[in-house]
Amino acid sequence: MKKVTCFFRLILPIIVFQLGFNSSVSACQHANAKTHKKLLKTTIADAREDHYDLKYTKLTIALNNNNTNIAGSVVYYAVVSNPLMNEYVFELLSTIQIDSIFVNNQLCTYTRNANVVTVPLSSAMTAGTFFTTKIVYHGSPTSGTGFFSAGINTIASPTWGNKVTYTLSASYHGFEWFPCKQSLKDKIDSSSVWIIVPDSLKAGSNGLLNKVTSLPNNLKRFEWSTKYPIDYYLISVSVANYVDYSYYMHFDNSTDSMLIQNYVYNNPATLPTFKSVIDSTELMINQLSNLFGRYPFYQEKYGHCMVPLSGGMEHQTMTTLGFFNGTLVVHELGHQWFGDYVTCANWGDIWLNEGFASYVEQLYVNKFYTPAKAFNYRSAVHNRVMQQAGGSVFCNDTTDENRIYDSRLTYDKGAAVLHMLRYLAPKDSLFFAGIKNYLSAHAFSNATTSDLKTALSTIYQKNLDTFFNQWVYGEGYPTYSAEWNQQINGSNYDFVIKLNQTTSMPSSVSAFNLPLPVLLRSPQGDTMLYLPFNTATATYNWPTNTFAKAISSVEIDPSNWIINKTGPIIKNTALSIPTTVYQTLKVAPNPTKDVWHINQVAVGTSLQLIDINGKLLWNEIATSGEIQIPAKNLTPGMYILIVKDATANQQSIQLIKE
Repeated sequence: MKKVTCFFRLILPIIVFQLGFNSSVSACQHANAKTHKKLLKTTIADAREDHYDLKYTKLTIALNNNNTNIAGSVVYYAVVSNPLMNEYVFELLSTIQIDSIFVNNQLCTYTRNANVVTVPLSSAMTAGTFFTTKIVYHGSPTSGTGFFSAGINTIASPTWGNKVTYTLSASYHGFEWFPCKQSLKDKIDSSSVWIIVPDSLKAGSNGLLNKVTSLPNNLKRFEWSTKYPIDYYLISVSVANYVDYSYYMHFDNSTDSMLIQNYVYNNPATLPTFKSVIDSTELMINQLSNLFGRYPFYQEKYGHCMVPLSGGMEHQTMTTLGFFNGTLVVHELGHQWFGDYVTCANWGDIWLNEGFASYVEQLYVNKFYTPAKAFNYRSAVHNRVMQQAGGSVFCNDTTDENRIYDSRLTYDKGAAVLHMLRYLAPKDSLFFAGIKNYLSAHAFSNATTSDLKTALSTIYQKNLDTFFNQWVYGEGYPTYSAEWNQQINGSNYDFVIKLNQTTSMPSSVSAFNLPLPVLLRSPQGDTMLYLPFNTATATYNWPTNTFAKAISSVEIDPSNWIINKTGPIIKNTALSIPTTVYQTLKVAPNPTKDVWHINQVAVGTSLQLIDINGKLLWNEIATSGEIQIPAKNLTPGMYILIVKDATANQQSIQLIKE
């Protein structure tokens, strides 16, 4: 889900995309586990709702686009999951009238307590018992005004004038328009939605439109169904005077095709305004399919229903949105993987939905525009995160929908954290491989933050606990500053840098533990260092001829991988460069394919080989003047050898594995 406050248009050859930069969005710490649970709200209103598992639902309702009047029925097929079930419990808005309830075709009595409906069973059912229910109902719920205001809305578009009745159930509003069980973890295995409307209108929903049946009194019934599992809040209906603009796309390197179906306002100017962006949806689907695996619902469709929203909502296979621009469309499309295919297991983990969808925007901009525009887009995201000092990505208060869908934390910081996780990957392809593993492991089901951590830790072969504790559950961001110096004596080049960091929320994270990218500018060619940095201050020394070039300036995190502010970076000629025996160390060959030979090592010297992520790979205390460091099984790239003498003087040597 995404709420957009502004957008602009960029034109590419052949295809026109609209690129929207948003400053606010709405829906679309391990440090203290008790804190995590303090204000967490369960989605179900009554624990007895978890006594059964939903298998199928058929929703048949009559609607129009002039008001929220609704009448119809819901049929559920379910299996008892509790050892004994004496009552069937579901939720429905208390102001909606229940006409009748049937369990296994028997008319039942019921009681209502606010929005919870309890149906006593004539005989208790045991675990594994299959049963059916049917609830017939009608009412006129109060229309909402957009996001988080009501489950059903009737609103006229302020831009196009078209009136629309549409549903929006996230996060807790499904019961406000249909009898349901609001459990994220109980996905309905398959569903049908039949909508009866005046024959001048069209009704969009999930899955495939199997048939449009003409009915008496100038009515039509749009019969939609999906065979894919679906969460309660992703079932949707939109009713308006639409035109159906549809086409078939083809997947890359395949003869397979898929329907892209769009219900656009029946207004002469609407489709021409947005057609180029709608046509580009095929390119977006192929891009994300190549990155994350084929679009999960490819056997049915992907599409859009226009409604008067200042953004969009990722209803499964049929996104509801107010207008078309590139980043909005690709954000909601990204949710089909992150949110619909794999749904957060609780609303505290909502960043798994929204952070990924927001990061997809950056991937899209990088692909279809330029890396420079993607850099600017990412910089704007990071700057919005740092507009305030604190706040965690993990949502500690799921009683407040505005916190659940906090634009700065859930969306922007969530996306930034994913970019940092990509930075931590031993190589870029492993980030996307890890995400694919995460998706396939939880396909058509639910996942938690811990599940994502496990997937990436496994493929990175790296413990990510500290990262998640600091960046997902913790609060704040670092400000980095540096002093550096270089002494050039003839052909000898000695370099030292002292790094400092302060944090915006030291009570949460006193020092972030990340390898810090430091760029050394030189007329003879730039050098990028990745320095392990997990304290308030640290000094690194490079002895004679490690770089063999004059350094003109230093930059911290020039590619903006990390959420951070940069303080002063100054050349300090008073910063001392230790002249220790280790300046005489000889490394050969460097680069190497199988082993580094370190000569002229003083006995008692401590040597540690680390990767660019700060992971310790090898260590040894020298017992002779020559040390061999194995490299054969290492991934090609840069490594750092940290050398310490008995008095803790430290220097660093950059090693390269071919």
